[in-house]
Amino acid sequence: MSNLKQDIEALEQALCNTLELINSYDNAIAKDSTQNESDFHAVTSLLERCNQVVKQGASKPKLRIVHHLACSGGTLVSKCLAALPNVHLLSELHPTTVLHQGGGKPKFLPSDVTTQARYANVPNIENLAWKLFKSNITDTYEHLTHYSGTLVIRDHTHSDFCVGNDYSQCSTVARLLADDFELLRVVTLRDPIDSYISLVKNNWVHFEPKTFDEYCKRIWAFVSEYNDNQVFKYEDFVKSPIEEMRKISGSLELTFNDSFIDTFSLFKVTGDSGRSGDVIEERPRRDLTTEELNEFSSSEYYAMIAKRFNYRSLENYKSD
Repeated sequence: MSNLKQDIEALEQALCNTLELINSYDNAIAKDSTQNESDFHAVTSLLERCNQVVKQGASKPKLRIVHHLACSGGTLVSKCLAALPNVHLLSELHPTTVLHQGGGKPKFLPSDVTTQARYANVPNIENLAWKLFKSNITDTYEHLTHYSGTLVIRDHTHSDFCVGNDYSQCSTVARLLADDFELLRVVTLRDPIDSYISLVKNNWVHFEPKTFDEYCKRIWAFVSEYNDNQVFKYEDFVKSPIEEMRKISGSLELTFNDSFIDTFSLFKVTGDSGRSGDVIEERPRRDLTTEELNEFSSSEYYAMIAKRFNYRSLENYKSD
């Protein structure tokens, strides 16, 4: 991408110089009424075309990003995206997360330079991680463009919003890439009650305090960055996968083909924590305990999320 960027900048400079020359000639024609009128129109037409080329050269390439939190059905949606024509989806990317390292001995990750640099105690590792990530994405984008492929990034939103005592106010991946790409972004969201139950079951509550309301507070911060037309509900997706995938494809400007419904299970992506199989269908929630029901119904942030996205699951609950 760096070479392409330099080429575009050089082209822009050359065109700007050309425009200055044409403008000078244009002014000379205006002063000399003996010039042929057709020459004037030819210069004007060329000027307009040069302006158009400059604008096109200054435009950014489009990059697609899908965001969702852990245990919210994102892996299923990602597999379906990966099954669309010419799409290549890179799953659960984040430049600075250390969740994959865990504890104990260093892991065998021979192609992961950032993690190896952390093991080696490289100074100012965060800055290096950002540079390596950005370079890897731009190189991959160029490579896929050469082969007429479309890159889709599934970022690891969980690392931004559900790890530690604090959380980000926006996507780290999007913030890092926004200068070089025009970002097309969508969010998939699941009822926080269901995603929280699954999060606890998988022992993935990585934030403090470990409460449902804190979880919903972080979800609220996450979705606040997006308009409603960027957010797609997991519940709608499992009810009408073809219709919802058509909408998601439109938002991401991807070529849609309903054949994904037959092939999505063949694609491998990280994060398979829940469902498996080749059938997309609704799955019932387990019964809620009295303690859970009290915690869920008393959460102010859940009430805000439920109101915005029309979640009404507490109206018909089962308690032990």
